[in-house]
Amino acid sequence: MDASSKALQRFEDALKYWNLSLDEVQRERFIRLTKLMLEWNEKINLTTITDPNLIAVEHYLDSVAPLAFKLISEDMAVIDVGTGAGFPGLPLAILCPKTIFTLVDATRKKVKYLQSVFFELGLTNVEVVWGRAEDLAKRKEFREGFDVAVARAFGAIDLVWECTLPFVKIGGISIAYKGPKVDEELAIGERTAPLVGGKLEFVHKFILPTSDFQRTLVVARKLSVTPPQFPRSPGIPEKRPLRSLTTSGFSEVQKGGNG
Repeated sequence: MDASSKALQRFEDALKYWNLSLDEVQRERFIRLTKLMLEWNEKINLTTITDPNLIAVEHYLDSVAPLAFKLISEDMAVIDVGTGAGFPGLPLAILCPKTIFTLVDATRKKVKYLQSVFFELGLTNVEVVWGRAEDLAKRKEFREGFDVAVARAFGAIDLVWECTLPFVKIGGISIAYKGPKVDEELAIGERTAPLVGGKLEFVHKFILPTSDFQRTLVVARKLSVTPPQFPRSPGIPEKRPLRSLTTSGFSEVQKGGNG
């Protein structure tokens, strides 16, 4: 058994803990995805993780974690904001062929890679869009047009809310992928979500099966229309985060990464 097959077996073993499984087409797609990502990674910076075994857990398994908590289901429209190398969007799209995914990224090279991938994998439920979330969320065809927004390795929680909740329909959710050190951000997330029409609803803490990686999914529910001034112009949400618009004196938390 080669490295890719062993990695896929570990992925499948882990999925069983969440009562998830792969069919033959999905297996082939994940094997092909790993190959394509590593080939493209030699030309553009997609990931620092190049061991297929770690890719299977830290990228694929982590990406599909919302399925373990039934946060994404069939016939939904999902937007992946700042998808980068296609995480979490691509693994979710492979496992959820009846769900429509829109992958958004501001780097043209990564968008070109993603377009090549979904074509070569034969995915018919994926659209890739180039652009900044702050700009795209102002466009009529995107604003409040999705059931779920996801963001992984995107930044601090209030940045996630500002750049994802404007895309979400009332009643839908935004999912922020975070690591174990998320507690210091939760107060900020709870306080700032209402500024963009949301409310912090769930915090799912868990360990990725077959590993010791601690992860967290922070979920905000969209309760009302996002005020038209949000999201602010590109760059502003990072420079003047939503927490600065409150009066409660939140301490700064480190931006970037998964927490």
